[in-house]
Amino acid sequence: MSLKVLRSRKHMAVALYGTAASALVLAYGFEVVGERFFVPAFSAVSVSAGLLVFLRMDSLLRDCLRNTERTRRVRGELRHVRRRLDSLERAEESRHHGQVKAAAASQARMEREFTLVDRKFRALERTVRDTYAQTEAFVDLRALISPRAPLPPLVNWAASADALRPMIEWILRTEPKVIVECGSGSSSVWMGYVAERTGSTIIALEHDPHYAELSRALVEAHGLSDVVDVRLAQLREWRNGEESWQWYALDAVEDLAEIGLLFVDGPPGATGPLARYPALPILLPRCADQVAVFLDDTRREEESAVSDRWAAEFPGLVRSDNRGNKGLDMFVRSSG
Repeated sequence: MSLKVLRSRKHMAVALYGTAASALVLAYGFEVVGERFFVPAFSAVSVSAGLLVFLRMDSLLRDCLRNTERTRRVRGELRHVRRRLDSLERAEESRHHGQVKAAAASQARMEREFTLVDRKFRALERTVRDTYAQTEAFVDLRALISPRAPLPPLVNWAASADALRPMIEWILRTEPKVIVECGSGSSSVWMGYVAERTGSTIIALEHDPHYAELSRALVEAHGLSDVVDVRLAQLREWRNGEESWQWYALDAVEDLAEIGLLFVDGPPGATGPLARYPALPILLPRCADQVAVFLDDTRREEESAVSDRWAAEFPGLVRSDNRGNKGLDMFVRSSG
């Protein structure tokens, strides 16, 4: 028999007992039954009805307990579902965060690679441009010279071809009486051939005895000893106010005058800060009215600072823009 049918019959029994009790009360009220019959009958009906009510309450209590247990189970299942959903949500967030992080890392890596490629491309472009400029300058210079021995290379520490070209152009155009080099080597020979044509004299100052001998031998091999004078001028302290530098010994330049071109490619930067600065304040008083001063390596910080200081301290000289792959600043004073 189903639980629903049992519950229906319990409800009917309670209703019948209630009806019987009501009928007894009415019969007693209308004196249909006497007190001797009414009291026992009513008590029996009341006890039976009370028992049924008790049973009904017990049933309701059990139902309530079952419902409470069911509610607890449902809540437990809901909590489990919620935890599962939270776990899935965290897993999804973690996966999404991982994907975003991986995508960002991939993008950053690609940007670095693109930057590297762009940097290499720009470096290659500069190399091609510089190579073309050096080749073009070398061809122009080589056409002006008929060497008597193999020409020294214009690479590494030597003056580059694109630095020599504007100096040789100045020599051919102005035919300076005296040309002074701070440093010696390949440039002494290349400019020596042009100075031989214009009747100019080159004085090359060299602080290192070994390199002075090498430069003299190189000049002699090209038959330019009458044109190029390589002078050993070891470094000595030179002071200007409270500042001091290591520069070429002054007795090596005491006889110089009418300098029409000054090429500053020394002393080496290792001798001290702004190592090439003294050249202009020392030699400018010995220069001709028309003179060009060339400062090499001005793409380097130290030489760039020297150039800026010269421009500020000697406003009578007009400075050109940087030129050449290593940087060459030109300061010109015109006779007019």
